[in-house]
Amino acid sequence: MHFVASVRTVVVTVSPLLASLVIELLQPTMSLQVVGELAIRDDLFGQLRALAPDLVLLGLHGVETDDLVLPLLTAVPSALFLVVAPNGQHAWLHELRPHRTELKDFSAAALVEALTTRFHAPGSQG
Repeated sequence: MHFVASVRTVVVTVSPLLASLVIELLQPTMSLQVVGELAIRDDLFGQLRALAPDLVLLGLHGVETDDLVLPLLTAVPSALFLVVAPNGQHAWLHELRPHRTELKDFSAAALVEALTTRFHAPGSQG
C-alpha cells in the first residue's frame, strides 16, 4: 500500500479526545501531519488558507449541522473536510467537487476506508 507523502491536517473545534481517536485510527493507514489545532474559529478562512491543509477535521457544536462547512470549502478548495458531531456518533465528508458523503455509523472501518481511498497516491493499490 502506498501513501501520499503526508496529509496536511488541521483540527478545528474538535474535543482533544475525539481528535486523538480519529488521528490514531487513521495513522496506521495514512501519513497524517497535524499542521494546526484551532480551538476557536476566529478568522477561520484566513487560517485555513495560510495552513493549506489537505484534510480538515471540523467539530460541530450544539445544534450546528454539517452545512457549516459549505462556505469553508472555498477557503481551501482542494481540501477534504471531515465534519464530526459533538458526540462522535455521526460524521460527514465534504469536498468542493461538490461532494458529500455521509458516514452512516461513523465506524472505524468506514472512516479509514473513506479517507485512505481519498488520499492514496495515484497508481497505488490496496
